[in-house]
Amino acid sequence: MPSGDQWDLGDPSRPAAPGAVPEGRGVPPFPTDLRSLEVDASGKVRSVVGITRDDQTLPDLSGWNVEELLAERDKPFTVPSTGGDGSWRVLSLPREEGGVRITAQSLDEVDDTLGRLVIIETVVGLALLVVLGAGAVATVRLQLRPLREIERTAAAIAGGDLDRRVPAQDPATEPGRLGAALNTMLGELAKAMRERDRSAETTKRFVADASHELRTPLSSIVGFAALYRQGRDQGVVADDPRTERWMSRIEEEAQRMGAMVDNLLVLSRFDETPHLQPADVELGGIAERVTQAARVRAPKTPIALDVPEPVLAVADGERVRQVLENLVGNALHHPPPGTPVSVAVRRAPRAPAPGAAAVGALPAGVSEVALLTVRDEGPGIAAEELPRLFDRFYRAPGAPGGRGGAGLGLAISAAFVAAHEGRLSVTSAEGRGTEFTVVLPLG
Repeated sequence: MPSGDQWDLGDPSRPAAPGAVPEGRGVPPFPTDLRSLEVDASGKVRSVVGITRDDQTLPDLSGWNVEELLAERDKPFTVPSTGGDGSWRVLSLPREEGGVRITAQSLDEVDDTLGRLVIIETVVGLALLVVLGAGAVATVRLQLRPLREIERTAAAIAGGDLDRRVPAQDPATEPGRLGAALNTMLGELAKAMRERDRSAETTKRFVADASHELRTPLSSIVGFAALYRQGRDQGVVADDPRTERWMSRIEEEAQRMGAMVDNLLVLSRFDETPHLQPADVELGGIAERVTQAARVRAPKTPIALDVPEPVLAVADGERVRQVLENLVGNALHHPPPGTPVSVAVRRAPRAPAPGAAAVGALPAGVSEVALLTVRDEGPGIAAEELPRLFDRFYRAPGAPGGRGGAGLGLAISAAFVAAHEGRLSVTSAEGRGTEFTVVLPLG
């Protein structure tokens, strides 16, 4: 500590003369956050009370003179500390003998308290925000619970549970009114679907019964036509070319109607019990037999077969053969005569994207499939006709091949493929031909 018996107010960082700070036995301790300075009329600091060896910081009054300090008498003001950190609250009073007495208190404790209050308020504020946020989330979830119930109900209905209904809610709320309206709509929809199913079942039963009843008279008509031909060959019946032509036409139409009745019976029986007899079959061999039979029926039509490797599958070989025969038959009958047809069988790691129209769905997790494609290079089918190709009794208008079938071949094929958990799709464009693709799961 420097020596000296006077202290200039302009240099308040200079400590007072030794002994200026009362020390010793019997002297009551002075608060360490207070300072008392005696300044004479000339601005010299005569004594300082309150500094210690550990804390010699004082209020920084270097910018003040005695007149300015006296002008602030009885009005506390704040000045910085000589140590550079913190500040002091200062009160100046006049001395009787001239000069000014300065009393200063450090604001460090006040600043520390304010800092702690800021931290406490920040923590409390953040905690309050968390609590309010959690409360808001809980309130929103509570308010949205009826809408989630409606969402779950809609998902269940989309999954096939048509008897699912939205739980009853307060009808005075919007979710309650929405749920009630949805339940009413679902009731009407379920009623309409039951009526549709009942009507479809009645139609199927009628078709099955009518098919059974028609088989006998059709067989009789075919039998009478055959009997006429036998009598003609034996000379019992006169050989009349006109009668022969009409009898041939009757026999042809009766056979066509018999084939249609047989198809109706196949569909009706398959609707009741879609029975399959799965076994290990080689799909390429089935395609080869179908192609050979088609070449015999249509010797002037180029029919190509592409089977790069054997494709083994667990399937009902007879049903697969009927599917291929129907598809190849369509390719031969509907385009103009002589239109090239190609048949292909191959293995693929995954199913291709379905065409413009498709029926059936592959099971989840299939790692390998068999693809059976039948393509013709004919004029194609209009895009608006494609979605209805697999409907029963539907025939695309303006089929260029002339007289077509009853519109049951593709419906039967779709039913057989769906029973194998496969998919039948069609891709076509006017002027670019038509391609049917059968996808069967292999593993």
